[in-house]
Amino acid sequence: MLNRIADDLVYLSDASLATLQVMLRTKGEGTSRCFWPQRATFLAIAEYIQPRAVEDIPALCSWFGSVEGPKAAANGTLVETFLFIEARKLPPVAEGAKRQIATQARENARRLVIVDERTAAGWPVAADDLAFARWYRAKLAFCQALMETERRKRGHPVDRSRAPGART
Repeated sequence: MLNRIADDLVYLSDASLATLQVMLRTKGEGTSRCFWPQRATFLAIAEYIQPRAVEDIPALCSWFGSVEGPKAAANGTLVETFLFIEARKLPPVAEGAKRQIATQARENARRLVIVDERTAAGWPVAADDLAFARWYRAKLAFCQALMETERRKRGHPVDRSRAPGART
């Protein structure tokens, strides 16, 4: 059991492991609280301290290689879908989740357009807006590369007909 837990926690930094150790001190089980906590307790607290990267979870990465990845790219929700999966460690299947992702994608697209228009016009742009635009475009490139890698693994052709980051 402890070997499996150690294997599951290998992604944690030294600082996160130290934090996990402190947090688990009071999580013993049994009436005397002297037994090891369940594996799920270790994993849940570790995820709280330092979330595991989506790209380290093959089952979640494969979602981007399915028909859902290109669908998210086509409707302009690839980044927002990735962020949803990253936060919840599950793909968006409920309609409410899909609506939430679509709403966030529209807000992000609008923010990018405003930054681009202000930049093109030579107007001042807030530093946080410029940082957001850089971060978003980098995350989009990452998500597109992840999707293409996963599509190739499945033997699917990669659609390069669309410009990177183009929204429909």
